[in-house]
Amino acid sequence: EIEGSDAEGFLDESSGGNLKGDNYNNPGYQVTEVIDGDTIVLSDGERIRFIGINTPEEGMYFYAESRDVLKIMILGKEVWLEKDISDYDQYGRKLRYVYHGDIFVNLEMVKRGFANIFTYPPDVKYSEQFLEAERYARENDLGLWKSSKIDIVSIDINFDARGNDNENINGEFVILENIGSESLDTSGWTIKDSGTNIYHFGSYKFNPGTRIILFSGEGKDRSEDDDWYLFWESPRPVWNNDHDTIYLRDREGLLVEIYNY
Repeated sequence: EIEGSDAEGFLDESSGGNLKGDNYNNPGYQVTEVIDGDTIVLSDGERIRFIGINTPEEGMYFYAESRDVLKIMILGKEVWLEKDISDYDQYGRKLRYVYHGDIFVNLEMVKRGFANIFTYPPDVKYSEQFLEAERYARENDLGLWKSSKIDIVSIDINFDARGNDNENINGEFVILENIGSESLDTSGWTIKDSGTNIYHFGSYKFNPGTRIILFSGEGKDRSEDDDWYLFWESPRPVWNNDHDTIYLRDREGLLVEIYNY
């Protein structure tokens, strides 16, 4: 259902979300504020959270760039909205696909590297298009996908803790390994999931052939047999059991490695 138009067939789904039809110029909703790269406020006061994508939060790498490009695209302009299955999120924001003119804004943000995909069933209508757009951005090193010069770190993960995840938070952990011949300094590095969970590294000497094991729960950071054992101190599990993405970034925010499962 397209909001802001009464035209049937207003959305041509086969084209991945282009707007068409006789009522193309019918009034939609005006965007009065851009909160960040995936949340806007409309002239009727509604907050809209874009479905299927996630952009950096304030203080994170590429936050300003993502927010500012969305401002250029739609601030003060009319947009049309499409609902999937869910109506609102837990914060009271409407969940919608957003269109301006013939631009599918959610998709455009991903394709240009200003957002990563964030698939959250049951709202998966355009998940395949989003995957293809993200693949394009990654292959072309666009925006969030610009690569670090550091290319000697591998990632593995134990994402499904034994038993009840909430009672065994340290049963999930990420393993980084320095597979190169140079020592690295992890100062300013971050690890992030596909949502908004983020871990900030201190300054650790990451020697060739050694590992960093990052546990999700509580504990005392320590070095043992040249490996580092670090603790996120998260009060709840970080990693989804069905699917998630690990983003490892250097101190400049550039992508060191990515791991999907």
